[in-house]
This record gives sequence, C-alpha cells and structure tokens, in this order.
Amino acid sequence: MNSIVLFDNVQLTYTEKPVLKNISLRIEEGEHCVILGANGSGKSSLIKLINCELYPSYINEPFRREILGNERWVVTELRKHLGVVTNDLHTRFAFESGYLSGFETVLSGFFGTIGLFDHLEVTAEQIEAAGRAFERLGIEHLREKRLSEMSTGELRKCIVARALVHPVNAILLDEPTVGLDIKAQLDFIEMMRTLARSGTTVILVTHHIEEVFEEIQKVVLIKEGRLYAQGNKDEVLNSDNLSEVFNIPLEVHIEQGRYSIRPKI
Repeated sequence: MNSIVLFDNVQLTYTEKPVLKNISLRIEEGEHCVILGANGSGKSSLIKLINCELYPSYINEPFRREILGNERWVVTELRKHLGVVTNDLHTRFAFESGYLSGFETVLSGFFGTIGLFDHLEVTAEQIEAAGRAFERLGIEHLREKRLSEMSTGELRKCIVARALVHPVNAILLDEPTVGLDIKAQLDFIEMMRTLARSGTTVILVTHHIEEVFEEIQKVVLIKEGRLYAQGNKDEVLNSDNLSEVFNIPLEVHIEQGRYSIRPKI
C-alpha cells in the first residue's frame, strides 16, 4: 500500500512562533480520513502542506515530508494525482466566472485556470474525460448551466468534477459543505461516499463531526497546531477527545453509523 501523506516531525513557522509543531501523520492510499479541529487549530496550514502550497520550515532535528512518495512536486503535476477542493477556489469561480458553463468549469481543471482562454487547446481526450467526471458524479444536467444560475451545492459539485478530470489517487476536501442547506449537505455527503466506494481516497478537513461518513476509517484531531490524537474512528471519535479539542464539554452520539454532538449537561 502506498502513502498519500507521510509526515514525520514536520513544523511550519510563519514568523517566530510555529503554527504547526511536531506533525507526524501517515495516510495510506485507500484509507479514507477526516482531519477534525476547531477554527484556528491549524487545519488550513496543514492543508497547504499537503497540497504543496507550503513546505515545512527547516529545523535542526530530522524531519520527513512526502506526498505520494515525493518530497517536492510541481503543483500542476501534483493536481494530476491529488485533487483539491477548497472554499477559496469555490469563491473565485462564484464571483469571477459566473458566465462559465459547468462543462467549461470542469475542463479548466486540465489547465489549472479559472475558466478557459483562447490560447488553450482542448483535446478530444480532455472533453471525454470531463464528460466522465460529470457522469461519475451524476451531474450531467449541469453541463450547459451557467455558474451564475447554479446553487451553491451545484457549483461545489462542478468544482469536485473539475478535480476529477485527472485519474487522481486521492481528493482533499476542505470544509466541503460550508454554505449548503440541509438537503444539499446530505446530498454532498452521499457524493463523498460514492467517491470513497469507487476507489478514490477521500481526505476530509472539517470542524463538523456530522460530515464524518461511514466509509471514513481514520480520524486525525488537531488542536493548537499539534496533532492531539489520531487512529481508528471508533477509538478516537469520542466525547473526551472532542471536548478537549473544542474546549467545551461535549457528548458524542452515534446512530446508524453517523455521528453527532451535543453539549454535555
């Protein structure tokens, strides 16, 4: 089995104070994982280390940081193996490119652009691959729809399809249900489950325990820039751990494989 993420003793420092400290994390191919933590816990910085927007800060102690077996990547090449869906990307399409169709949006995944430009040459193979991404997510009805006419959930699915135009090993989803209503949230979670069952490793980053779907096996809890706990979902996702991570007494409830939390009375 190959590692999607392999970190040993990784640190990240923006100024003098580290924002991520002594991070040791391993996510294997096929091991669906959730990274869970409060706002400001370091999740966004960890995402940037995984998707190669940032590299670890140098420290005297030995450290190791590999994504899909490599220490360094050209980002455009990494996107062929690791799909990334963030709220920043969603916002850019929503506010800058409402004129695009769903199909143009998905095709832009081949070029790493926000939309398509005249100098870009789209091949027949790319058109076919984009069509397969629509079919895989069951969103063929969005091919010709303009982004300005889409709901938040519809646009989010098109951005997921954009990440899937390449035969990626894994997909990294950052707070994927933000801005979605209840129906759209449930629909999106089912789509993540479908991706997981079809062989794409899903790495979900969130502060919502309700997004943790049945196929997720590994849970990583992050607090104040450190990994507080990690391991099997059944062992890590409990009331004591979440109370500590979110700094509030909580009770975890499980019903039919789905998690929820309530304030502890």
